[in-house]
Amino acid sequence: MNNSAASIKTVEACPICGAAAPFSTLCPVVLAALEPVYNLVECDCCNVRFLNPLPDMEALNRFYAPHYYGSDWYKQEEKGKMFARNMPGAGFGGRFLDVGCNLGYFLRAAADASGYEAHGVEISPEAVSHARNKLSLDVRRGELMDAGYPDSFFDFIRVNNVIEHVRDPLGFIRECRRILRDGGRLYLSVPNGPVDSAGLINYFKEEKKPPRTKDGHLFFFSRNALDRLFQAADLEIAGAHTYGIRRGLRLLGRYPNKPHWKNPYRLPNDVPASKEIVLPPRPLRLPGYAVWRYWQFRVKRLPGLVNFGLDFEILLK
Repeated sequence: MNNSAASIKTVEACPICGAAAPFSTLCPVVLAALEPVYNLVECDCCNVRFLNPLPDMEALNRFYAPHYYGSDWYKQEEKGKMFARNMPGAGFGGRFLDVGCNLGYFLRAAADASGYEAHGVEISPEAVSHARNKLSLDVRRGELMDAGYPDSFFDFIRVNNVIEHVRDPLGFIRECRRILRDGGRLYLSVPNGPVDSAGLINYFKEEKKPPRTKDGHLFFFSRNALDRLFQAADLEIAGAHTYGIRRGLRLLGRYPNKPHWKNPYRLPNDVPASKEIVLPPRPLRLPGYAVWRYWQFRVKRLPGLVNFGLDFEILLK
């Protein structure tokens, strides 16, 4: 651990199950250049893996700079339209919350197509400003626990690849339950932690230097840890699928890796200088392309939570 991380508080009890340290250390990890080196550790009780110490908000705000947003805005818009087709209660009104809503293109499209009233939460001030000013969305800045929504306010909540970025997953999932009405649904997309973290560990073993947690993940949830989270929030699984099967098998060494698999874990040579969100132009696509991609994704999913897949898609009630 370098000196710049010394002032960040080390986690002494598992954030998921409360088991006391020491934890098993798997490898060192960095978020970005000129940042502290963190330890990727594993709780021997619930098998959750996480960065220890956890990055503070200052480090996270630097990570989620404007250049983090906007590269796939048109894809998010298309996904929002398709997602709306399978949202429970679509067409009957109600309130929809997208946590970690990015620039808001998914939220706007999904709400328009489903008839839900749109709400969002996002950590980046630039992304929030874009969602409010460009898309006229009701988006609150900061972490979900600070948003101040009333009890039982939402009919549907979407948490898509967000909880692994949160410093307090247990508090986060309990807050989701508090603001979800009885009978509402919570959509959760989350990486399969043991598989998601395998690339970090393999990179360190081969390169002998800390890998970059390329997506900014702070937590890597085992199925055991997810079960504990759901039980603590009084939520139960209404449906579940696994996707990213080929990528998962690659990370586990059961399928040939791509030649340049290490590149995402390397620190970039330079840091993007843009302090503004820059949207690329919408590419030309054949009619029906978005529908084809949507069904291509769905048919590749496996039912249930499969150990060798990279990502889980879970509907909670």
